[in-house]
Amino acid sequence: MSDSKIADERALSQVSVSPVESEVIHETTMAGIFNNKDEKYTDDTASVQAGVLRAEILKAAWSKKALIIAFSGLFLCTLISNFSDYSAQVYVAYATSSFKQHSAMTTAKVVSNIARICTYPIIAKLGDVFGRAEMFVFSITIEVIGYALFAGCQDIGQYFAAAIFDAIGDTGFALTQQVFIADATNLINRGFWSTLPDSITTIPTLYLGTIVGGSVLEHSTWRWGYGMWAIILPFCAVPLVTTMFILQRRAMKNGLAKTAISTITGCDKNDSPWKKAYQLLWVQLDLMGGFLLVAGLSLFLIPLSLTGSSNSTGWGEPSFIAMLVLGVVVLVIFAVWEAKFAQKPFIPYYMVKNRTVAAACLLGALDFVHYAVFSVFFPSYLQVVGGFSPAKSTRIDNSLRVAFQVSGLFVSVFMKYSKRSQVWVLIGVPMCVLGQGIVVYLIDMGDGRSGNEASFVAAKSLIGIGRGFYQTAAQVSVQAVVPKQDVAVATAVFFASMSIGSAVGTSIAGAIWQSKLPGKLKQYLPSSAKNQAAAIFKSIVTAQKYAKGTAERVAIDRSYRESQRLLAIAGVAALAPMLILMWFLKNVHLDEETDKNVPDNEKNETRK
Repeated sequence: MSDSKIADERALSQVSVSPVESEVIHETTMAGIFNNKDEKYTDDTASVQAGVLRAEILKAAWSKKALIIAFSGLFLCTLISNFSDYSAQVYVAYATSSFKQHSAMTTAKVVSNIARICTYPIIAKLGDVFGRAEMFVFSITIEVIGYALFAGCQDIGQYFAAAIFDAIGDTGFALTQQVFIADATNLINRGFWSTLPDSITTIPTLYLGTIVGGSVLEHSTWRWGYGMWAIILPFCAVPLVTTMFILQRRAMKNGLAKTAISTITGCDKNDSPWKKAYQLLWVQLDLMGGFLLVAGLSLFLIPLSLTGSSNSTGWGEPSFIAMLVLGVVVLVIFAVWEAKFAQKPFIPYYMVKNRTVAAACLLGALDFVHYAVFSVFFPSYLQVVGGFSPAKSTRIDNSLRVAFQVSGLFVSVFMKYSKRSQVWVLIGVPMCVLGQGIVVYLIDMGDGRSGNEASFVAAKSLIGIGRGFYQTAAQVSVQAVVPKQDVAVATAVFFASMSIGSAVGTSIAGAIWQSKLPGKLKQYLPSSAKNQAAAIFKSIVTAQKYAKGTAERVAIDRSYRESQRLLAIAGVAALAPMLILMWFLKNVHLDEETDKNVPDNEKNETRK
């Protein structure tokens, strides 16, 4: 860190600053934002939106004590958010059943998934315009409204509305968390801090959340199970939000960047309300781009999501094909708008051409295609073929997630001392492929045998470790090769690519399962039970009614093994291209500042 930067931060830590000192700090900090030590804040700031500048102001105002309080508050919020998510999963079946709409569980999942994917770029844009503290407040408020709606909903329509609010709030908090950490940390430590909050909170809440959910149902109702989080969550958010607003207000009160922010918004006090509305909505928020993005993603994802495990025959419906094609057309129009017309685009054109960003997004998308295509029916396979209980099947499947969270911490430490990112991608991706290859063998070992609990946990953990290695390194790489102005958008695109991959994988899994399992049941079942093939296909409860060792159960197990093996092979096929894509990521040197890793021509592209 340069002496001037140290001096700036020490100056900003003081409660009172003289007007002359404030102007000096203002100019020096603006120069630091753009890595330009020789020039003062000038026209370059026209490319930086107010929320990004406020993040820089906030970072400059940190003291050690404030940073500890803020991160403690962030950990607490993350813990409560994860706890509420995992416990709420227990209530879904009971809530939908109370409206006599149990089958609507799948529709609720589709609605939430689409809302989450569309939320990533929107929240990133809002955060760049308004600020990180404001986005924490917005996201937590929306999530609280969602839980309140869950608790008070009277029909399935209101339940879907609550699901949308919850998805937006949860996704907004998760993204703002990662962007805030990127703002507050340097590249060397970013991997560790971006992984730590979720790692230390997900593992206990993954198991304790379901226990708490079950206990609530036993002693109360699902409505209180949702409603209690509307009380707990805002209370636990107070330390984080209060600290950020106090520091942001202190910096502003001392005069820092007051002129800069008014310049960035492009509005003077005397401007008409119409001009201010135009500048905010059309330029800063890119309202047209947002509409095209949400419309295109929704049209594209609805048919993919609705042709998953519960409606694999949907591709025969013309409306599904029409929505998919129209979605692609709207997304193409969105790309043209962003490249040619948008003054403050959601996704800068240079970012699309950046090989590291593109490769990282493709890695994430393909990995989640693999995960979704294999995992949709894996718990059913474990219960029918393996004879595992629902709880044990869930624990086996969750072993990947636990391994991912733990390995992410380790690789972030490795990155800190190696000061390189790509090597961990090169190690992680082959581990994912190897783990999934082992799973292919374990699914159907021949002679009616399949893997035991320990072998499945080991294989899934290997995949999780590989994901932790490559994903942590890839996220840091993506954030390192873009200017600070675009860190939020780049992170959002990286996360959204994984969700889109998951939607695609779910659709592929449904198509394979629907086309293969019924035929195999009819082929292998004894003549006396062939008329039960459709009932067995539709319900694992029916499949499990046949005793182990009977001819019917042997045929059922064989059908499940061979069908799930095809899904496992499809997972390997999705992972295979990652062995090539991993070489396209830039080997980021973590001693360097983010902007220094961006070629000048690319930085200039973002400021047009």
